[in-house]
Amino acid sequence: MSHPTRQKMITFPFAQLTPHRLESFFDAVFAIIMTILVLGLALPDQSDPGSINEICIRMLPQIIHFAVAFFILAAFWGAHHRLFTLVRKLDGMFIRQTFILLFIACLLPFTSTLAGDNHTNGSAVILFHINMLFLGLLFLVQWIYVQNYQLISPLSWPLYRFILIKSSIVPCIALLGIGMSFLSPEWSSVCYFFIPILEWALYHESWRSMMPGKSASSDTGEPVVLTIPNEIEQTLVSVAHEMEISKEHLIIQILKRWKNETRVNTGSQGSLCHFSPEIHTDASDQLSTDINR
Repeated sequence: MSHPTRQKMITFPFAQLTPHRLESFFDAVFAIIMTILVLGLALPDQSDPGSINEICIRMLPQIIHFAVAFFILAAFWGAHHRLFTLVRKLDGMFIRQTFILLFIACLLPFTSTLAGDNHTNGSAVILFHINMLFLGLLFLVQWIYVQNYQLISPLSWPLYRFILIKSSIVPCIALLGIGMSFLSPEWSSVCYFFIPILEWALYHESWRSMMPGKSASSDTGEPVVLTIPNEIEQTLVSVAHEMEISKEHLIIQILKRWKNETRVNTGSQGSLCHFSPEIHTDASDQLSTDINR
């Protein structure tokens, strides 16, 4: 058997695989991990159980670590689901990253139980924070990898930047928790409850930046100059007359709808759109657009 034939047999075409099976496997493992988490909640010594309130107070550290681990895993599952709505192909490295991520996630029931049972022990709590740190970093690395190696549908720069910032919240909070563990181990896990606040602030800031009139291009106040062929001009005038609006207003509405329904790059990475040379067969039919970006 020739060398090229052997190479073809041992080279598996990862790029030809659909991501659905990997996503299903990920969902199944995450469901098991989130179910196992509850097994870390152990009742106190039955020889002196005390009242229900006393039991709940003694179990409070366990409940806090269980809640933190459960809801962060739920958030990671949501992020992974959004990632796989964009993934179009796989490669070997991405599959390896997914299995490493699942390995780190499988350790979470152990580290959360260890921290909940030994919440005053700095080493036990730090191990929980390190588990969270690596889990968050792996999700961040996956987003960067699939974008750089073009395994997903193209993302605009503002959306990609938003995803990177959002994916950095958990690792940053985990680092904060590690630092707090040296001062007060029993209170260090409370910092994870600030994650929803940070995410809300990020969504709010992103929404404000995308409001009309907030972009850099709208601040310049420069008009858009269009050179329109006569036949298109007549069509616009007729349609505007039927709709009882101005021709300029009609053009703005058409451009807004086109932008919402078409994937375009409006950020700093490129111009609003690019026309292929073969589209224009006649120079008189060209639509020239001068946009001050």
